[in-house]
Amino acid sequence: MNTLLFILSLAPLTAQRPDTAFFITRLGKDTLAVERFTFGGRVLDGVSVLRTPNVVVRRYRAVFGAGGRAESLTVAAGPAGRPARQVTIYRYTDDSVVVEIQRDTVRRREAVAVHGRPLPFAPDILGPWETSLASALAASVGDPQMSLLADAAAIRYELHRAGGDTLDLRIANRDYGPLVARVDAAGRLQSLDFRATTDKYLAERSNGLDVDSMTAVFAAREQAGAGMGALSPRDTARATVGGAHILIDYGRPLRRGRTIFGNVVPWDTVWRTGANQATQLITDRDLVIGGTAVPAGTYSLFTVPSPKGWQLIINKQHGQWGTDYDSKQDLARIPMRIREVATSTEQLTIATRGGASGSDVVIAWDRVEAAVEVKAR
Repeated sequence: MNTLLFILSLAPLTAQRPDTAFFITRLGKDTLAVERFTFGGRVLDGVSVLRTPNVVVRRYRAVFGAGGRAESLTVAAGPAGRPARQVTIYRYTDDSVVVEIQRDTVRRREAVAVHGRPLPFAPDILGPWETSLASALAASVGDPQMSLLADAAAIRYELHRAGGDTLDLRIANRDYGPLVARVDAAGRLQSLDFRATTDKYLAERSNGLDVDSMTAVFAAREQAGAGMGALSPRDTARATVGGAHILIDYGRPLRRGRTIFGNVVPWDTVWRTGANQATQLITDRDLVIGGTAVPAGTYSLFTVPSPKGWQLIINKQHGQWGTDYDSKQDLARIPMRIREVATSTEQLTIATRGGASGSDVVIAWDRVEAAVEVKAR
């Protein structure tokens, strides 16, 4: 019997009447993931279906011992309608967790020194979030803390009651937060709001979802070439200006029905001007951008959008993740021209406009265009 079949054939070990929950996770107006899980006090059984970049089904089972302490968690992931390609097993003791990962025929094992038996951090799998939140809330009458396992360390969220059914989840290093959770009187998760993070998701409890039928629909769309694909595919803008060859490499998020500036992209805050890895500018000759000399080389581009005007940041660091901004590496901050346009741009677009002697670099998304002049020195 293979590992996945063994997981699914385990007899349930429930200490209370199982409670079944359904969640739908959206990015703007688009459905990103659907999930169903059942928790009976001793066993958490769930299936989460993620649509991007390809449809993948994650079946998971967590077993809890005395006092609600995690003993094991198994996650089996693979394409819809096919055997799991990767099985990950977490085995807990009071001071460590052993993680075993088998992908196809390759297996690796790692022991992590960590206390508290934290379940793994996964923004798009809600069952572990609900059980972790409920356990933390039941353990304290003040502002409790909740730990999750991220890579080889535990991350800790402080749970602050914000009134009514709302909790603010705050993390000390602000690396992934703030999050906002809503829970009912029994501690069951009603929603988990990631929209203030770089992921921008909103997960909400549903009265019922036919997860199996939805999975079949998602898989059929993908096979027909109409799958969700990457959320922010990479693209390049290229131009030749006065003999200088310019390339801008960036991620292209979609609007997905959202108001972008002042909402998804906050005002007066450094923005990566794209998604995922930092946006890069590469030029083989010296340039003058918005009146500022920019020597030949590779740079990261950031912006600071504001209702009163934008600034383009040319930063000497490059190759980093887009949120890793170091102001000490700034070469220049350059004012940009902005205008509101009648037709909304669905997908972030960076392009060059103009002739051989001089061009504008134009950033367009939603109903805003920001431009700056570029010339060869």
